[in-house]
Amino acid sequence: PLTGQVSVLQALSDAGGFKDFAKTKDIRIQRKTASGMTTLHFNYKDAINGHLKPIYLQPGDTIIVP
Repeated sequence: PLTGQVSVLQALSDAGGFKDFAKTKDIRIQRKTASGMTTLHFNYKDAINGHLKPIYLQPGDTIIVP
């Protein structure tokens, strides 16, 4: 379980990073909202180069790396 404020980058690092076949430009975060499920798109390379604002995980979020 994650505790405190955790960014997507931190969670990916804690999970051990990526395998060779990972599509790091097409990472998705599924988040439950009051109106249903929403999907946030996340590009790892843009994030590490500072082109994206940090996305912080919320309880129940699921990170999908295809």
